[in-house]
Amino acid sequence: MAIAALVLTATSCTTEESPSTAAADGCEEALGDSGVKWVESHADIAGGGDLDRGGVDLKEARAQHYKQMDSGDSDGFHWSSEICKMTTFDAGKSKELRLEFGPSSLPFDFDAKGTQKGVVTPVNSDVKLHRVDDYKGIVHYSVYVKCKIPGASPKQETETPLAGVMTDTLTSGTSARDHMKYLLHSARAMADALDCQNEPKIPAEPPAGLQ
Repeated sequence: MAIAALVLTATSCTTEESPSTAAADGCEEALGDSGVKWVESHADIAGGGDLDRGGVDLKEARAQHYKQMDSGDSDGFHWSSEICKMTTFDAGKSKELRLEFGPSSLPFDFDAKGTQKGVVTPVNSDVKLHRVDDYKGIVHYSVYVKCKIPGASPKQETETPLAGVMTDTLTSGTSARDHMKYLLHSARAMADALDCQNEPKIPAEPPAGLQ
């Protein structure tokens, strides 16, 4: 999935009168308070360092998604909005959790021929999960959701579903199930923001067999 760098850095300031507070951003909107706390509590940060946080909010992600669907063409090049990026630096190297959503470049039934890499986990008729390692050994956790965009082509729901991907080199001691849980939470938030006409059923938890 092609990625556009749509990053707005969330900042906060500290004064003697007011404690530091994190500005609302895509991380909070997509992951929720519990998801942000999950990342923060498992972040592999040396020496108690801080996490840099940024990403576009769901309003901007919606605008970018609708812009791509306005043409009614479900084929061709699509990009994703970077909704959340949480980063730290350790010994000159960055560790990050990144969350992106946008129109999929693959149809909902991309796994029908059985030639895809990784593991596909069907959730229901509207949702499927996909987990695959890249050439660097980084796991990509993906979700595909049938989401009918108002005014888009009749086949858009299945040809260009909503797709999200989470990559994580930041947290330690977390499972695939943990990642998929918060990816599904983010997918529900994004689907709500997009006003999907088919009202996809996105569960709070992955299937029981996914660990």
